[in-house]
Amino acid sequence: MKGWQMYSKIQSMKEAGFSIRQVSRVIRVSRNTIKKYWEMSPEEYALGYKTLNRLTALMAYEPVVLKWLETYPCMTAAQVRDWLLERYRLDAAERTVRRFVLKLRDRHGITKVTEPRREYEAVEELPKGYQLQLDFGEKTVREAGSRYIKLYFVVFTLTYSRYKWGIFQEQPFRSADLVRALHRCFDYYGGMPRELVYDQDSIIVVSENKGDIIHTQAFATFLSETQLKTRVCRKNDPETKGLIEASVKYVKGNFMENRIYSGIYGWNEMFEEWLERTGNGRVHGTTKRKPAEMFSEEQEHLLPLYGHAPEKAAEYMDRAVRPDNTILYLSNRYSLPLGTYGRYKTVTLSAKDDNLEIMDCAGETIAIHEIIKEKGKLVKLASHRRDRRARVEAHLNKTVALLGEEFREYLALLCERKPRYVKEQLGLVVSACGAYGRECVMSAMKYCQDMELYSAVDLKDAASVMSGSEAPLLPIPLRLPVEDERYHITVQKRALTAYAEVACTDSLRETVQEGAVVQ
Repeated sequence: MKGWQMYSKIQSMKEAGFSIRQVSRVIRVSRNTIKKYWEMSPEEYALGYKTLNRLTALMAYEPVVLKWLETYPCMTAAQVRDWLLERYRLDAAERTVRRFVLKLRDRHGITKVTEPRREYEAVEELPKGYQLQLDFGEKTVREAGSRYIKLYFVVFTLTYSRYKWGIFQEQPFRSADLVRALHRCFDYYGGMPRELVYDQDSIIVVSENKGDIIHTQAFATFLSETQLKTRVCRKNDPETKGLIEASVKYVKGNFMENRIYSGIYGWNEMFEEWLERTGNGRVHGTTKRKPAEMFSEEQEHLLPLYGHAPEKAAEYMDRAVRPDNTILYLSNRYSLPLGTYGRYKTVTLSAKDDNLEIMDCAGETIAIHEIIKEKGKLVKLASHRRDRRARVEAHLNKTVALLGEEFREYLALLCERKPRYVKEQLGLVVSACGAYGRECVMSAMKYCQDMELYSAVDLKDAASVMSGSEAPLLPIPLRLPVEDERYHITVQKRALTAYAEVACTDSLRETVQEGAVVQ
């Protein structure tokens, strides 16, 4: 009996409940040998078994593979080969592993368990010009050099003729991008289909509940304008629209593979040339005709265009509200009313006709800004600025109610001169009244008015002096009587030639001095 057969026999009898003595009697092997293999795991046995013969090496792993197949009946031969290579560095031929696994299944009666195969049914061809399928794709391509870039694209295919069109861009598609692509597709076809088929993509469908579809705002607007029928595939069921899935795969494998990227405009031009040459110019495997020839028959059955693609369709997107009550859009900050950050975490933006409309979750307009082309700017509406006047007025009224109306005029001017320190200034006036008395402060206020001193510090100092704690105040003239000729000064005027002569004399003197130094 070979080693691997003996090990398998020992392990099977052990699992059946035999003792070491009983196993030794049955297979006629010493108990020491039985003990050697008794507690040995299949992995330990496979690692300890060495031989140069490939077939023998593969057979040495029979206990391991058998345990895998019993644990995972659905395991494929390809996965068995991968696990052997990953865990034991055993690189066996695929065909050898497949035959080995098949023999193990037959010998031990292990049936491969597979998921029930989906039954497919051929679908009858739809009428001409009836249905258009669309789907998205993405693929990384190489630029000139060693740099790579990911491109995103959408492909459209007419169901009857298999006539295709698509467009690429460097950023993921949004609802507005898809609407513009649909308009351009209809212009390319020269008409519209009657039905659209698409997945439950997030830029098209917001949610689905048992067939009730809620579309994104931009796409819903498009459907209301075109009155097109829609057919939305179920979640995680791309095979419903296998026609467009094949088109996406065809674009990736035939057009994009091994093509050097040199800019989005040139790439889209090459794609349209490829469509004319290959995508729509080669005989289709199912129809046995060229899509371009079939499209010439189908085109007259398309619906007329209801309009042309707008230069700039509305864009709808969500943005987080920043703590300073602004949102970011195209590298600029746009203001929101004060308190928006406390009420909403996100807002919806609509960009159309160079205007940015900001709406809350209920669709109510919060603000409308004009979109600017510069970057890094703050666009702020006057109505979004903090109303400091109301706050100043409240502080002023509170102080006047405490001190009396006689202080209003002076305190109003004080607030006007010190707008950033209104609270501190008025508080200092109140504290001065408490320290020196209201009458003393009123006298000091009249003095400050005469001297045009509008500062609570000056008022407090004046009240301190008048209360007798410092030297008496002397009137200080704040402006000179300029009408008096005694204060007039006449400045002597010289011609410019006088300054030129001085400059020439200085230059000549420096030249003479340099000559003397050289001598």
